Amino acid sequence: MVGQTSTGTSWTRRSMLGATSALATATGMAAVGCGAGQAGGQAAAGAKAPATIVFWCRDSKENYEKLEAPMIEYRKRFPNITIADENANMSDTEFNTKLRAAFAGGSGPDAWWSATRLLRPLQAIGAAADLTQFYAKAKLTPDKFYGNSVEELTVDGKIHGVPQGWGIGLLGLNKNLLLRAGVTLAPDFDKTWTQAQFIDMLKKVARSDEQGNLGTWGVEWGTDVSNAMPNLWEFGADLLDKDKKKAIINSPAIAPAAVQAFQWWADLTWVHRVQPRRTGGDRPQGVNMWNTGRQAVSGNAGPNVLIQWNNFDFEWDVVLRPLGPKGRNHRFYSNAYYQWKDSKVKDATWDYLSWAGTDGMEFTEAAGGYNIPGYKKVADAVWVGKKTNNINRQRWLDAAKDGKAQPLVTPWDEQNAIISKHRADLIDQKINAKVAVESIDKELTALLSK
Repeated sequence: MVGQTSTGTSWTRRSMLGATSALATATGMAAVGCGAGQAGGQAAAGAKAPATIVFWCRDSKENYEKLEAPMIEYRKRFPNITIADENANMSDTEFNTKLRAAFAGGSGPDAWWSATRLLRPLQAIGAAADLTQFYAKAKLTPDKFYGNSVEELTVDGKIHGVPQGWGIGLLGLNKNLLLRAGVTLAPDFDKTWTQAQFIDMLKKVARSDEQGNLGTWGVEWGTDVSNAMPNLWEFGADLLDKDKKKAIINSPAIAPAAVQAFQWWADLTWVHRVQPRRTGGDRPQGVNMWNTGRQAVSGNAGPNVLIQWNNFDFEWDVVLRPLGPKGRNHRFYSNAYYQWKDSKVKDATWDYLSWAGTDGMEFTEAAGGYNIPGYKKVADAVWVGKKTNNINRQRWLDAAKDGKAQPLVTPWDEQNAIISKHRADLIDQKINAKVAVESIDKELTALLSK
C-alpha cells in the first residue's frame, strides 16, 4: 500500500509506522488521543502509551480540512499518539473498492471516515469492528446523538461506528419566484401544509411554452432510492422489512399504498405538469434550472446546501415536506468514523474516534463544519445558531423528529439501480405504477436472497 500524507509526501505503511514521531513533528500531522471512558468529555492532557493510528478519508481538500481540525487539536493534547492521515478525492464507490482491497491484503487503515451506506458491505466481509463494548465502557448512549445516527451504524444489534455528521432531506424554496407568482408563505406554513396545497402552489409557478415544454419548473424529484423512500413513507408504504432482508413493497398490506405513492409522483409530471420529463424540451441543454432561478422547489435540500447555495441571486429558504395521506418522514442520512476489526491499536483508535465524534466536533464546526454534528451537544449549542443568509437551520433539527433511516443493505448500489430503473420507466410512461412496484419487489427479493 502506498499513499500520501496531507503534505503530499509518499509513504508506505511500514516506513510510515517506523517514523511517526518525526512525521508528526515535521509535517504537523495530527497526533491525537483520548482516554477510554472519556468519550463525550474533555480530553485531559497527559501521558499516553505511544501509538500510531492510520486514518483514511475520501473527500475534497476543502471538506477534509474540516475533518482534520479535531486531529490538529488532539495532537496538542496527546503528543505520544500520532494519526497518519491520507485523504483521497474520490467517489464513495471508488473509496469502498480501495478499502476492500486494503482489508483483503491485510493492510487496511486503523480507522476511516465515510458515508454510512458503505458500512454494510464492509461489515459483511468482517472489516468493521464491533464497538458495542466500547460504547458501554464509555457510557456513550445513542440518545446523545441526533436522529438515526446510531441506528444506521447498527447491524445485527452491534454498533460499528461513531457518528460524525448527518443530514435530512428538506425542500428548498425559491422565495422570489414564488412571490412573483403570487404565492403567500405564511409563517410556519410548512408544519401543516398538505400535498394538495403543495401541488396548488406549484401550479401557480410552473409555466409551459408554446410547444408545451416546461420553461419554469415547479419541482423535481429523481428516480433513485433517496427520492423514492419519502414518497413511499408518506403514503404508508415501505420497501424492506424491519431487518432489511426482504422486500415487502408488493406485499398485500403494502402494495396499494406503494402504487398510490408512485402514481402521485408520476402525476406531478404528466397530470399536473409541475415536474419536468426526464428528456426532451423540458430540459434546456446545459441549464441548471434551480441555480438559474427557474425552479420553485428543490426536492432534496440537505444541510450541504448552506454552502452550495450561498451565492444565489435569489432569496431561498428550507421547509418541511408536505404531509401525505399517512403523514411524513424525512429521509435521514449520515457519515461516521469506523475502526478496522484487525487494528493493532484498537484502544487508541477508539479513544480518538469517540472524541472526534463528540466534543471534537466543536473543532470541526470552528473550521466551517461538515453537515450537522451527530453529537447533540454541539449541534444544539453551536451549529443551529450559525447564520447563513437568514436560513432557518432549526428546520433540519425539527425534521429529525420524524426522520427515518434509509433502507441500508449490503448491495446498496444494486438496490439503487433496481429502484431507479423501474421508477425511470414509470416516469417515462413505459410501465404503470403497479408494474413498477411488482418489478421492484421481484428483483429486490432476488438480490437480497443471494
